[in-house]
Amino acid sequence: MFYGRFEHNIDPKGRMTVPAAYRDQTPSGVFVTLGLDGNLMAYAKEKYGLIADSLNAITITDPDSRALRRRILGNTADLTFDSAGRILIPAYLRKYAKIENEVTIVGVGDSFEIWSPELLQAKEGPLEEAGDDGDRWLAFDITTRGNK
Repeated sequence: MFYGRFEHNIDPKGRMTVPAAYRDQTPSGVFVTLGLDGNLMAYAKEKYGLIADSLNAITITDPDSRALRRRILGNTADLTFDSAGRILIPAYLRKYAKIENEVTIVGVGDSFEIWSPELLQAKEGPLEEAGDDGDRWLAFDITTRGNK
């Protein structure tokens, strides 16, 4: 499981160090694709295979289905780690996520997000000012009780 938050630099070639705990979970590399919030998403290869299978199962006759397949599958890079534990994020993905010199890496369970620190702050800013979020998160029914 991916959790935690890490700040890293990204070099001029687009190489980013992946946290060691994340590399341990993805020894064969990661698939990186467009996120849904202006970020990038990184998946273990096995997990991404499930997403690709789901996308390939949707109809090709619907224009929105084709657009979604193009958006996700057409903008995915299969990345492996170099000897320093870095991945080379392609320029088109860095441009989409507005990533330049720094990144914030956020573990979100079965994947991790790669953010421009400025975009992440803009996304999280309103959440931090919300005050008591108890009612907001109630509908998600998060529990530590195990199986219900």
